[in-house]
Amino acid sequence: MNASSSGLFSRLVWLLIGTICLVLLVGMFALRVTANGAAVNYSGRVLAMQVAAADTLVAEGRSDGDLAAIGVDHRATPPPASDTTVPLIRRVLADLQARLPGRRVMVSGRREPVLWVSATTPATGWLGIPFIDLRMPLVRSTVLTVGLSTLLVLLIAAAYARSLTQPLKRLADAAPAVVAGTPPPELPGGAVRELVELNAALAMAAADVRRNARERDVMLAAISHDLRTPLARLRLGLELSSASFDPAVRDGMVMDIEALDALSAQFIAFVRDGSEEADGTVDVTGLLRDLVALNDAAGNRWRIEAPSPASVQGKPLALRRALDNLIRNAMHHGEPPFQATLRDIHGELRCSIADAGPGVSETLISRLGEPFMRGNEARSDAVGSGLGLASTRRIAAQHGGRLVLRNLPLGGFEATLVLPLRPAH
Repeated sequence: MNASSSGLFSRLVWLLIGTICLVLLVGMFALRVTANGAAVNYSGRVLAMQVAAADTLVAEGRSDGDLAAIGVDHRATPPPASDTTVPLIRRVLADLQARLPGRRVMVSGRREPVLWVSATTPATGWLGIPFIDLRMPLVRSTVLTVGLSTLLVLLIAAAYARSLTQPLKRLADAAPAVVAGTPPPELPGGAVRELVELNAALAMAAADVRRNARERDVMLAAISHDLRTPLARLRLGLELSSASFDPAVRDGMVMDIEALDALSAQFIAFVRDGSEEADGTVDVTGLLRDLVALNDAAGNRWRIEAPSPASVQGKPLALRRALDNLIRNAMHHGEPPFQATLRDIHGELRCSIADAGPGVSETLISRLGEPFMRGNEARSDAVGSGLGLASTRRIAAQHGGRLVLRNLPLGGFEATLVLPLRPAH
């Protein structure tokens, strides 16, 4: 485990603390820029220049239109004064009062405040100057502060969320393979401690699955191999002493020995899944026709629908064993007529083997294909190990495909081997 990995809770706490501090710093910086002494001094000089220009125009007897041209309103009496709560305006008023000694300064209005300065002698009345230019920087700074803070929070939250979801997405995508024993993927650097611990636990679980599967396979192979030798001796003994046995008893014993030998062969075939076999081009259409012909020697009724030749890249012997398992499964547990269909659907080669038997209980279909899981009770009185479909499913997975099992709507059972279709080179 990475010793520097931090917990999810601590990361969230530090994220909130850092975000709040960052927002406060940005806000303080924006307010500092708009309300510092330089801004107040600049605003005071601009207003003082407007008042001086208005005084000159009034002393020369200019009309109110000339005053309006420079943004000044001349009245005999000003509107009622208002107490402003904006710190910036209050500081500007104090600065302007210091620049214009002996003259009265006040503000009227709240939404659109106006600065009123008493006219200098010999003129009379009041000069009004709107505070529009002073309010806009404050509004812009507020909008800028909120916008920047929101953008920063969104960027930080998005980066943090990605640091959590990306490793989770990797683990979620790899979950089916991990259950089958494949090691989980490596997490990106800096993943939170909880995800690192989860990844390590999944790696240990996958290793246990692989070890247990290998031990089981080795045990099955050893037992099956050791059984075949005494079974062969028993068969030979029956053949040599056939005269001393009742024919019916002898035939029953021979059938039992052959069934045990077939089970042993299935165990060995399941362990030798063909994973070490070299890939090659497999003519599935020809392979299907050959297997049906071999299994149809007893006169079983088979129909084949294979419109055109179809080839895939795969392991020839493993695919042959997979299709043979499906054909034998249909003949042993189903009823004629039998149907073998080969179709190319959306870039996948689908080989379906169907029979007209009673089908399988819906409660068992989801478990068919698991080792030692048999659906014989619902289909026939035949015996078996349940490894035929399990071996076929394993071979399908090795080729990037899958095994689909279902009851047919009008009765019967269908097993479909789905393989990715690749053009043969």
